[in-house]
Amino acid sequence: MLQHHFLTNKSQFANQEQVWEGSSSWERSAHNLRRKLTERDVPPNNPLAQFVGFAAYEAAGGNVRRDLFSDDESAPGYMTEPVLLEKLALERLEREAEAVRCEGWQWVEVRTSFGYSDRQAFDHCRTLAVDPSEEQLQRLDAIEALVSELEGKIDDLDPEADSAAIDALEAQQQQAEAEREAIEQTLQQIDPRDLPLAGAVVYVDPRGELAVLRGLVRGEDRKAQAAQGGAVAAPGNSSAGTAQAKAPKADYSEKLLRQLTAHRTAALRATLADSPAVALRVLAYQLAVQTGLSSRCGSGDRPVEIRADTADVRKEGADLAECKAQQEMEAHRERWGSLLPGDQRALLAWVLKADDTQVLDLLAVCTASTLNTVQGREAPQPIADAIAAAVDLDMADWWEPTAESYLLSVPKAKVIEAVREGAGAEAAAGLEGLKKPEAVTLAQQRLHGKRWLPPVLRAKG
Repeated sequence: MLQHHFLTNKSQFANQEQVWEGSSSWERSAHNLRRKLTERDVPPNNPLAQFVGFAAYEAAGGNVRRDLFSDDESAPGYMTEPVLLEKLALERLEREAEAVRCEGWQWVEVRTSFGYSDRQAFDHCRTLAVDPSEEQLQRLDAIEALVSELEGKIDDLDPEADSAAIDALEAQQQQAEAEREAIEQTLQQIDPRDLPLAGAVVYVDPRGELAVLRGLVRGEDRKAQAAQGGAVAAPGNSSAGTAQAKAPKADYSEKLLRQLTAHRTAALRATLADSPAVALRVLAYQLAVQTGLSSRCGSGDRPVEIRADTADVRKEGADLAECKAQQEMEAHRERWGSLLPGDQRALLAWVLKADDTQVLDLLAVCTASTLNTVQGREAPQPIADAIAAAVDLDMADWWEPTAESYLLSVPKAKVIEAVREGAGAEAAAGLEGLKKPEAVTLAQQRLHGKRWLPPVLRAKG
């Protein structure tokens, strides 16, 4: 018979005894009994439980159900009053939000969670770039060189034998990237059109820590702004005119960002090549920009180049050569390479005689071949995002997180965050105490088939 750890709380003990007596002998395993007792309880690894803490929860009169079947009497147990927990979390978030409100934002919301689907209701504020000083430029170049040097050292080490050294190098890398982020934040300011709409969300992140996302615009406010011709009166806080949006923290090294966005480029090329109607319109858009017909477009985001350069994305990562999207695009090019004459005059004659369907297909493959959305630094790509939306690109059809494609290239905290988002808190809970190589191996298994994507590969808009 299982050894019971008797509880001081008599009602809890009575409930546990009732469950024991009401269970068949074959159901009286620790796992089954624990599940029946805690079906509606909040586990200790829940983000809100970690954010509020057991001390504050119990001080507010919260009840805790201790685990009968654990030999560890100091184990925290399960919180049995989720409504109280939510209330305590919101109260603490409101206190923390006061400091954010003092920054001058037009609005500040508090939320106990703020996941990917929640964020779809918001846009980021448009920003204007400020030219860096000579001193800032020199420092940014020095940081870039240091990050590249550290990446090289990490690549030369054995992930299993040198995990401690890798962790130390990654810590230096994070410190350098944090300094770069701080400099880059000073080089961005909110577009004056968005100042009357700009706000922030204060929330609990999946690790149970306080997080703030600044420089957001509510979707309904953006629509109202568009309906009024681009201007919306400020709701009343005139000090917001001086608020500046903080640039999102750089989540990836330049090497990993280039690798991830190279995968996106390959997938977008393959998808666009199968969408002649969209490709024709992308080509028309770019011709209008390049020839100056649309003089107000400026020279910003141009993912398609009329020069018809075909950047080789395979150089951005060892896994690019064998990726599904790259192979599909190469099949398109080989198909047309075998159809078209090799002589220029013969090629022109062939094109002039071809029917519209053939020409559209050829234009789609040619336009797709020139597309390049590889990034060295995180920045919005609105035109590329619009093309991806037009062809219904879902990167989960083309890419999966593996050790080589993502997990070995980010800190262990990012690996755990990916598993938590993709496979749930329970799947991520056991990774904390593992060394990084072991955590990566388990993470790859637990993310397989879950269609999880890092934010840079997720659909926008």
